[in-house]
Parts: sequence; C-alpha cells; structure tokens
Amino acid sequence: MLSAANDILQPNEQEIAKCKWNATTQSPHELICNPTGTGSILLADILPTLFIKFTAPFYMHRISYNLRVMVVVLFNASSFIIVALAGSQIKWLSYIGVACGSVSSGFGEITFLSMSSYYAANAISTWSSGTGAAGIFGAISYAGLTQLGLSANTSLLIMLVVPLSMALSYYLLIVRPPYIQNSWSLWSFNKINQYQELSADSQTDSNRRTTPKNDYTLLQMIKLIQPLLKFMVPLMIVYMAEYFINQALFELLYFSAACSWLSIEAQYRWYQTIYQVGVFISRSSVNCFTFKHLWILPLLQIVNLTILTNQVIYHYMPESHGIWIVFALILFEGCLGGLGYVQTFYQISHQVKDEHREFSLGIASVADSTGITITAFLSILAHNNICGLGITWK
Repeated sequence: MLSAANDILQPNEQEIAKCKWNATTQSPHELICNPTGTGSILLADILPTLFIKFTAPFYMHRISYNLRVMVVVLFNASSFIIVALAGSQIKWLSYIGVACGSVSSGFGEITFLSMSSYYAANAISTWSSGTGAAGIFGAISYAGLTQLGLSANTSLLIMLVVPLSMALSYYLLIVRPPYIQNSWSLWSFNKINQYQELSADSQTDSNRRTTPKNDYTLLQMIKLIQPLLKFMVPLMIVYMAEYFINQALFELLYFSAACSWLSIEAQYRWYQTIYQVGVFISRSSVNCFTFKHLWILPLLQIVNLTILTNQVIYHYMPESHGIWIVFALILFEGCLGGLGYVQTFYQISHQVKDEHREFSLGIASVADSTGITITAFLSILAHNNICGLGITWK
C-alpha cells in the first residue's frame, strides 16, 4: 500500500502532466507537492497495527492461530479490493482500504512472530527473510505492472494473488503442531498447556522450544518489557528515521532530468522498490553474521535522513545523475532498517527464556510500529512545512 501511496493521493494523469511540465519548463524549477502528503497514507497504514500490537497481549493468546490467519487473509484481500475500487477519486474509502491492510499486517506480524516460538531456532531468520522477500515482491510487482501501462487500480486487483497464496501456504503447505492444526476456538479460556498434544518426539527435539507461558498479569508484563527496552528503543528510532525518509521525503525527492525515462510517480515507486531490496538483503543476513551493537543503526539512519532532507530543500545533487546517488542511499537505508529488525528479534529469541519468548517476540514488535506512528504525524507536518517554503532550484 505504501508503494501505491502517491497514486492513491493523486490521479496518474495529473502527475504525469506535472512531470512533463517540470522537465521542460525554464529554470528555476518549483517543487511539486501533493495537497496531502503520503504521510497520511502511512497514518492509516499504521494506527490499526499499533492498536492491535498494544492490545494483543491481553487477548491474542486466547484466539487460535487458525482463526488469526483467517482474519489476516480476509482483511488483506479486502484492502486490495477497496483501494482498487475507490481509486484516487474517493479518498476516504481508500483510507478505509489502507486501514484494512493495516489490520492484516498487525494481526499477521504478531501472529507469525509468536508462532515462531513453536518451531526450530532458525524460524526467526527465515521469517525475516520472508518478510523482506514479500516487500520486494510487492514493490516490484506494483512498480512493474504500472510501468507496463496497467492502471494502479488494475495492478492492485492483480495483487489479490497475495492473500490467496498466504491462505494456501498456511492451511495446506506448512507443518503445524497438532494444537495449532486442530484448534479453531474463537475465545478459549482453557489454560492447560498447549503443548500437551504434541508428540513425545516433538517435545524431546533439541531444536524445539520449551513450553511458552501464555497468561501474565499486568505487573508481570511490565517486568518482562523492561529488559526488552535495550532492543526496542534502537529499533523504534531506526524506523522513525526510515519512515520519515520514505513518507515525508520520497514524494519530494524527484529529479526533473530523469522525467524523460522515469516519471515523478514512477520515481516514487522505484524508490520504494529499491528500499525493499535493501530490506530483503539485510533481513536475510542473520545466518551469515550477528550484530549486537544495535545503537549504531539509528545513528547511521539519522545520517541518511539528514543527507536526503537537505537534498529536498537545497537540491545540491546534480540533476543529471543525482537520482543514482539517491538510489544508493535508499538501498543503504533499507539495509539499515532490515538489519535493525532481524537482529533485534534474533537477539531476543536467543536471550529471553524459553517460556517468555512467545510473549517477548510479540510485544517487541510494538517498537517499530510506535516509531512508524510517531513518524506518520511528523511526516505530515514536514510535508506541509517543506511545501510551504516555496523551494525552487536551477
């Protein structure tokens, strides 16, 4: 949805016309702004996710995994359909569609992260690689389909293959523990050990986790969260800087000279795609190396943010090949974000006691969503302020 944010806010025809005008007009060029920044799409994309992640520890463990995944699939499919049908003309309906995607994302992330505690120790690394690959697939598919001439609406409808694939993968392909496979309860108050149905072989497998604890008091939750802050705070800051770049700067970070081969809206889409490539590379790196000094990542991301903010305001990079410099910086940005994500959850999965791992992995995912939510508000303010500067360049 974030790859389509610019298209949701403005009809393609208007954007292409503006791109052509800006590429052929006499100097100085004026910064072209959407009336509403893509930060508003980010806000609709993250608030439902954040609400789910904050409230999930109080109820999520009582809902069976089978039903959770069904919710994820249905809301995911609804988001594509609603946004595609609404187009750029019925914006309030588009925001509802984006929010449906957010519900799917929030339920999905906390569900599958928690579910990883039932599997072998490398489940976190494969999960992270999968999420990185999903980002590339989504961004490249959307950018590629629109580049081929398909409308944004048609491209979104084609993306319905995603929830279909998710349902087939979960219900037909993966091997689920018996408790997960057989349970369809909506609201179970049964506090009996969920692992009692597992075979003796599964329980003695040295690569499997021990029994997670699912019922905590509020005080116990607070005590468990405190030692996680050393992981959660750096991750939150990384994501704040990262999504400020993506949603406050990407739509303003265009090069008029590139319009002859890449329109403004296409530049935005390929920024998102290159970012996802960086995320995938770094999220797949945990089996190659581990990185404990997580505080370095937000510092480097802030440097990235500073460089690209100054480019938007001062346009100091050369018009002829500046876009390639930006491509490289965005790739690096994605690598930092993906590295922060995978290393955070890897460290938690290896440092937290087995019985608390399911809860800890789920609650730690609040960190990135909190950072993104704060950034969504800041990016809207930044968009309005930057566009109000009357920026021109030669």
